[in-house]
Amino acid sequence: MMKETIEKTKEMISAIIKSKDPNVRKAIAELGYSLDILINDEHWMVRVAVAYQGYGLDKLINDKNWQVRRAVARQGYGLDKLVNDENPNVRAAVAEQGYGLDKLVNDEMWCIREVVARQGYGLDKLVNDENPNVRATVAKQGYGLDKLINDEDWAVRRAVAKQGYGLDILINDKNWFVKEALVKQGYRLDILIHDEDWEVRREVAYQGYGLDILINDKDETVRNTAIIKFIRLLK
Repeated sequence: MMKETIEKTKEMISAIIKSKDPNVRKAIAELGYSLDILINDEHWMVRVAVAYQGYGLDKLINDKNWQVRRAVARQGYGLDKLVNDENPNVRAAVAEQGYGLDKLVNDEMWCIREVVARQGYGLDKLVNDENPNVRATVAKQGYGLDKLINDEDWAVRRAVAKQGYGLDILINDKNWFVKEALVKQGYRLDILIHDEDWEVRREVAYQGYGLDILINDKDETVRNTAIIKFIRLLK
């Protein structure tokens, strides 16, 4: 009986993998069936599913589709080769594995250098990176905050604020996104409730602070936010 069931299952799978819908063939690959056939599938997402099963990586590492090669990298296979891949998404996957960081820290693509920063590598170099996204990631690692607090880009300063560093300085920042980060940490709400930017005062209302004052704010959005917050607190 068991043998008959197995044979019937094989027959069903053999029929299903002939489906014209790649999503069906992908589902079969994700179950680990017929990988020896599906590794040659015409659709890249089926081959990606095969790679995530750890099958045929020695072949798929040379696949023409970068998403397949990225899947191979995420399996930790062939990183010494994929670190030089022409596609930045593949190289980023290599960096995510913590491999070749000494090389990728100098990659021409900022998105890859950002991944390197997330790994906590080369922060002493990346703190001076030309791209603000990379510097912001360095700040998120808690590195170089004394320098990055004066960064020209508000997103970097906001990242510093989220680390809880230099709040006494950042409270005077000209960008409301930065000051909003302070509000979310509950820092000096007694001052920020009177901030010139309504977005900051709105965040104070979200925090439930000074609602008796903010329900009379000059900005309608702030007033409505305060009223709604007050009503919800009555529940």
